[in-house]
Amino acid sequence: MSKRVAILTGGGDVPGLNMCLKSLVYRLIDLGYEPIGVRKGWEGLVRYNPQNPSTYSEQFIELTKNVVRPIDRTSGSFLHSSRLDPRRIPDETVPDFLRQPGSGDLDLTEHVLHVIQRLDFRGLIVIGDDDALQYAAYLSSKGVPVIGIPKTIHNNIFGTDYTLGFSTGLARGVAFIHELRALAGSFEKIIVVESFAAKSGYSTLLMAMLAGVDRVLIPEVPYDADLLAQLVLQDKRETPANYAVVLICDGAHLSPQQESKYAQVLSFSGKSGLLSSGIVASNVLTEITCERVYLQHLTYLLRTGSPDGQDLLGATNFAFWAAHLLHEGRFGRMTAFVKDRMWTDVELNLAIQGNRQVDVASMYDAEQYKPNLSLIWSLENL
Repeated sequence: MSKRVAILTGGGDVPGLNMCLKSLVYRLIDLGYEPIGVRKGWEGLVRYNPQNPSTYSEQFIELTKNVVRPIDRTSGSFLHSSRLDPRRIPDETVPDFLRQPGSGDLDLTEHVLHVIQRLDFRGLIVIGDDDALQYAAYLSSKGVPVIGIPKTIHNNIFGTDYTLGFSTGLARGVAFIHELRALAGSFEKIIVVESFAAKSGYSTLLMAMLAGVDRVLIPEVPYDADLLAQLVLQDKRETPANYAVVLICDGAHLSPQQESKYAQVLSFSGKSGLLSSGIVASNVLTEITCERVYLQHLTYLLRTGSPDGQDLLGATNFAFWAAHLLHEGRFGRMTAFVKDRMWTDVELNLAIQGNRQVDVASMYDAEQYKPNLSLIWSLENL
């Protein structure tokens, strides 16, 4: 039986990702397996041409202990990453040897299945976000021996109360917001801080609460710019240093009526749908308050830096558990941290449920644009 195990990373990089990869490689080798890294997420499997052996070294790398020994000291993804979904690949992105001109988006899953079989992988371990794990679950339904490791700063994957990178991303966001207070206070300004692009506002909501921002905007609730401006000006007046901080998740948006009302304000930068949420909010607040509003994007800064203790522990435990699952032949599973079971595993198929959303009724004051949280553990009990 083959000892070759493929490993890939998909979606945005997070702190602790390389630590997870290193720990996984070490444990797999100790168990007698041969870890093979797939470059650029699912793209590596798509771009490998079995009829052209030279493409193997371009898309795969033999992972030894010496190869991965120093990678935990750097951020990013050693294997590189992508957000490509093999089920929906634009024609211009399809490799030449698979291209079918004029066919539109292609589903190259059959090619991926052929590559996995051709390279005789014992199993495939995917360290990925919700999108990457959804495709992993899809492959599992096709009979591919897959194991998932949840990795996203958004912490919004069904089945686990913790995802790799969440802890560090949260801590870095709080630290950056505190640093930006000095700037806002020095010039007595309103400052809009934009966090990561996301479909769920959960991590942004927690960041807002822990950093003590004045108002927070999340994707689940469209906001009224006039009301927001009124509240923020009130916050500014009531603060001794005469400033206010608004945190917005890139994905939050104006109510439909407000979009048409302020279309002219946003038109100079192009269609409002192409603007980041932070740009929209800062431009509209500037128009309403007649004050210059500062804007700071945090998005990519939250993904960099050294992982904190929680993410180092999470990276190592997820790696060890994934190797254990593979060794036991328990495929179609995802490593997880669940409050009543600690480090465990759940059905990978849970990833198909998509993003977990904020329970607005219990977690968010939609009239005041403030967190409404008490004891915090996870999305499951809030």
